[in-house]
Amino acid sequence: IFSQGDVAVGRINREDVATILVDLLSTPEATGKTFEGVSIANSDGYYPPAESLSVALDRLILDKDGVSEDVARATYAIMQQLLPGEKQAAAELAMGQTYEQLDKEEIGRLGARGTEEAPIVKTA
Repeated sequence: IFSQGDVAVGRINREDVATILVDLLSTPEATGKTFEGVSIANSDGYYPPAESLSVALDRLILDKDGVSEDVARATYAIMQQLLPGEKQAAAELAMGQTYEQLDKEEIGRLGARGTEEAPIVKTA
């Protein structure tokens, strides 16, 4: 699912990100557009992958035209319905915490909100 207006809150796996990025290289409808992408959880078998990103990307607004406040608000309202879990409070998530963990009041893999410790890997 693609959205615009910096309102998307959701998940997407690395394989889907890689597929989208490669497909964008040959999709002219992506030119001049900024957007977010999220996946629908457990959608295998229900929503087959699109044959092309062209149709979805053609519907998006060019950056030069800007996304109106009304469009951003409507998109946000729809995107919120796709969030997993019951609480659906993105502002309460800790880095590395899932919505399901938030519902169960469990701490995420990087620690409690505000005290997260992201692993730092030194490179040569």
